[in-house]
Amino acid sequence: MAGPHNLDLDDLPPDHDNARSADGLPPDLQPGAETRWSAVEVPAGWEPVAKIAGAVHLHLDPLVERITDAVAEEISPYRQDLVPRADLAGSVRRNLEALLVGLAERREPTSEQLTVRRELGTRRALQGLPVDAVIKAYHVGYRELWARLVDGLPPGDEDATTKLLSGATLVWQWVHEVTDAIAAAHAQTTRSLEARAVGARQRFVELLVAGDLGGQEAHRLARSLGLEPAGDFTVAAVRGATDELDAVELQRQLDGEEGHQAVAVRGPLVLVVAQDVEVTRLTEACRRIFPRAAVATGATRTGLPGARASLEDAEQSLAVTADGRAASFEDVWLWATLLGAAERLEPLLQPGREVAAAHPHLAEAVRAFADGGFSVSAAGRLLGLHANTVSYRLERWTELTGWNPRSFAGLTRSAAALGPRR
Repeated sequence: MAGPHNLDLDDLPPDHDNARSADGLPPDLQPGAETRWSAVEVPAGWEPVAKIAGAVHLHLDPLVERITDAVAEEISPYRQDLVPRADLAGSVRRNLEALLVGLAERREPTSEQLTVRRELGTRRALQGLPVDAVIKAYHVGYRELWARLVDGLPPGDEDATTKLLSGATLVWQWVHEVTDAIAAAHAQTTRSLEARAVGARQRFVELLVAGDLGGQEAHRLARSLGLEPAGDFTVAAVRGATDELDAVELQRQLDGEEGHQAVAVRGPLVLVVAQDVEVTRLTEACRRIFPRAAVATGATRTGLPGARASLEDAEQSLAVTADGRAASFEDVWLWATLLGAAERLEPLLQPGREVAAAHPHLAEAVRAFADGGFSVSAAGRLLGLHANTVSYRLERWTELTGWNPRSFAGLTRSAAALGPRR
């Protein structure tokens, strides 16, 4: 078999006259050797395929435009302005040039060409594009290219048709090797970005807990996480996560929600510092990941000091929230606040707690009286008892504790002693 020979300049296009300076361009957009068609070496007998590839390269601009339009139309992440059109078009052109030369020379991608594609995988990850979208974009490009190659077959030329069909395996080998290189680089970059983001979120929460909010670090970290330091913050606390991977999964789910959220782990708790998000939706998202956990949200407060206060709200509210339940500081603020002063209030509230432990039916009568709008009849309906029975139990509670639940002072003290319903 005769060895490869240089292409005749009459058969294939001259050097690409639109090659741009590499100054300031990412490696995968810099013009490469693929633009120098005079250096293409075609194996003997492969000239018909090389000529078709060269003809496609000569009229590459409309193909690049068609592929760029198709990618933007068919793949939604490309419609979100994550990748500038000029960037996408440049990448499409570089990839087509490389493949057309590879097809003309009947060879697989070189190690240098795969390195260039890895650079693209890294950049697309930094641009926030999902890897499946990047791979799909390549499939769209190769689909359109193959259609153009087939269109370039000379009518009735069976030899060219047979040879091009045999080249299909080579084209799809390019698809395989190139997309593998992109996916590997994308995954490595994504892991690195996630690790960096996890560290930033953890450090930000540490600063909130410590109250170290006056320096530039807290403001810089907040902005790096998409949070506005002067904005309103709501913090959620979750008890019942199994490991730190749960926090990562929660962050991924919240990234698809409106607003901005930063998830971090603090001891046995998972904390979510959120902005521009509805509390109900935040709670629901947490419950989807942790269905059996307790979830509590703090009050919405302003600025980084407000974020710290909301974090304290959430942790205090969580302490009075049963597993599998959700609560907000606005609903349980009394119990959460009382719990924070438990040691000071213990001597005042202990008598009622002892009576409640010994006579739970009396405690239930007091709760029902409060829940029923301070009406004995309503309390009876809640408990399924006669109003006289409820009245008797309230009187018995008064005798044993010295606190009359029919008075404001007595009811307040009784409710504080009984705590929230679990």
